Amino acid sequence: MIGAEEKQTYMQDGYCLDRKVIPQEAITAARARVHEMIEEPPEWAPQSWQVVDPARALNSKGQPLPAGIQRPARFEGVFAEIAHHPNLVAAMTTLLGGEVELRTDQIGVKHGFITEEQGGRTYHHQDAYYLRVEPEIGANCWIPLDEVGLDAIALAVKPGTQRGWKLHPHQDYDDTPAWGHMEKGVFRPFQRHRIPLNDVDVSDEIVFPMVPGDGVYFTNYTWHRSEPNRSGKTLLFYAMDYQLTKEAVAERRPGR
Repeated sequence: MIGAEEKQTYMQDGYCLDRKVIPQEAITAARARVHEMIEEPPEWAPQSWQVVDPARALNSKGQPLPAGIQRPARFEGVFAEIAHHPNLVAAMTTLLGGEVELRTDQIGVKHGFITEEQGGRTYHHQDAYYLRVEPEIGANCWIPLDEVGLDAIALAVKPGTQRGWKLHPHQDYDDTPAWGHMEKGVFRPFQRHRIPLNDVDVSDEIVFPMVPGDGVYFTNYTWHRSEPNRSGKTLLFYAMDYQLTKEAVAERRPGR
């Protein structure tokens, strides 16, 4: 539950941890559905799917192997139950200080057989670099659907990196891209971005071992990354991006 102490940590350090945000029955149902979809992807819009390079791996049906699922809450209730859960909405309302709405959501599928350093992890970045969202009106929540930890896709953040609401320069990476999307039957690698490694001091970063249903909230400007997956298993997470409604943003403007 997000209270005054958690909000203070969020405002000061750009993140806060909330245990047991989502009930286990909802997590279990979503995890089971994702594993079904890996083998039998429903006919959603093509942009819904990020996939492993088909030259490297296919699912058991000989189809592109999902590595990420975009906007699943739009399509099935098992995901909407998590993305719109009252606990999550209440937490976002408290942290952002007004009425909120879901902006986007995605499920990450981290396959254990992708062992390259770049393939199974993300490096420090700011989500605002991708989303181009204004400061202070948006926040993310990262929820594991499996137990996570060191070498097992856990999230890490650098406290205080949101202060001043500055976008740090990012660089392209993925020298050997492992995943992307299909475009008219052709695999297109996904180009990720990171803060240059020489600009990152990891001595103060915090890595969060978590169990399914826990959540880490962080601003769109907070530097964060994920651990590689060296577990040998397929591990899943669900990430939601919330923002203040237009009406709530208008209420904050001078003269209102």
